[in-house]
Amino acid sequence: MFGDKQKIESLTRRVEELGKQLEENQRRSEYQIKVLRQQVAALVAGLAPTPASVLAALPYSEIPKEQVIDFIKTVPNLLLLDVRSDEGWSLGHIPNAKHIPANQVLMRLGELADKTRPILTLCANGNTGVSVAQLLAKEGFLHVYNALGGMAGYKGECVKPTLQASDVHAVKGVDRELIAKVLEVLDRDVRPGLKRDGGDIQVLAVEEGIVQVKMAGACFGCGAQKRTVEDGV
Repeated sequence: MFGDKQKIESLTRRVEELGKQLEENQRRSEYQIKVLRQQVAALVAGLAPTPASVLAALPYSEIPKEQVIDFIKTVPNLLLLDVRSDEGWSLGHIPNAKHIPANQVLMRLGELADKTRPILTLCANGNTGVSVAQLLAKEGFLHVYNALGGMAGYKGECVKPTLQASDVHAVKGVDRELIAKVLEVLDRDVRPGLKRDGGDIQVLAVEEGIVQVKMAGACFGCGAQKRTVEDGV
């Protein structure tokens, strides 16, 4: 009886192991079929995946840094998705690029509504762009590309973000004239310096002589933001 019980337990464990292997094989097969469909869809759309991405079974294509400029010029309706931090973006970006930091892409997928539009991900050096490209492919975007080397390898035209004036109507408070003066001083004397370091500041309210602000960009969560507010603002 004892020997039979051991045999049953051993067979049960073996069946469970085989079941897990089958599940893993099924997941791999489904993933490979999905990748194949995406690659075929790219071919049909005239956006052939790179040989390297096909051989590696990647759900996106990698564009060598020396081909990025021509790729941008020749692919119609291409969306340039810059996934660097606010600080990286402030150093300069490709004209007409859309900026969504990598850690915000998933929650802001609604801004990338057209899943058939070609997307080229750009990060600082090409590594973070891989993760974002994989995420977009997983979410059903059909034509996803990543720029190898990122912005570090890009030798084309770059522009710096323009500093937009604060919106007086977005600030809480009744004394609109005082709010306008506060924003004028911040826009002139404070925000340009913060922007140079990838940061920014937003005025939330001006009430009873107290100005409430929120640090943004590279300043948000920075260990020195309290000192920045006290000494710099």
